[in-house]
Amino acid sequence: MNTWTAIVLIVAIGTFGGLYRTRLRANNQKTDEEIENLSRRISRMEDRIANLETIVLEKEKAKQFSDL
Repeated sequence: MNTWTAIVLIVAIGTFGGLYRTRLRANNQKTDEEIENLSRRISRMEDRIANLETIVLEKEKAKQFSDL
């Protein structure tokens, strides 16, 4: 292996390593966005469940009073 081949090989390895690192960072950013979307969906679902619980409790109270 001569000097120029070694230089080209080192530059190629460095370039591909940088590309791979950039690709991993881009994938992590997508994942962070997905996590934010999922956490928003979870909070909306928790609000809906709380509203449904309130409705059910109010209906149970009304039923108890109507049975009297």
